Amino acid sequence: MKYTQSKDKDLEILGSKIKAFREKKGVGIDTFTRQADLSKYYYYRVEYGNANPSILQLKKIASALNVKVKDLIDF
Repeated sequence: MKYTQSKDKDLEILGSKIKAFREKKGVGIDTFTRQADLSKYYYYRVEYGNANPSILQLKKIASALNVKVKDLIDF
């Protein structure tokens, strides 16, 4: 039996919101991950809803986007 991890809808929504904020800011992933002090691999996982970021990671992301954490999680 093969194990497949199903995505959590809330994490998918969070990732989509973060991606939309990043794209609205006009920043590419390489630049953004440097600004947010996150690995590119981890950030991809967040954007695609495959990672559950901690509050500290959400603070880094929000700071790099110039938004509040509540703006990211208000859905």
